[in-house]
Amino acid sequence: MHEVIASGYSQRPDPATGAIQDEYLISLKVPRSAWREIDFSNLEQVDPIEAIARFEHVRKMTKTGIFRRIDPME
Repeated sequence: MHEVIASGYSQRPDPATGAIQDEYLISLKVPRSAWREIDFSNLEQVDPIEAIARFEHVRKMTKTGIFRRIDPME
């Protein structure tokens, strides 16, 4: 395996119907070589936003940290 695509979603109510739906919020493509650079024994020192920025990713986030729906990578 040379790379992984990982996507995260939240279940949120549809404002038009009230029905709960899955909304993808983040999607990452992480090469194995880049994953190895993260020091998992020292995660308290890792800023998640900075770590994600190192990878090819899709996310829509406001300046106040609110995630918006995206289309995940395939």
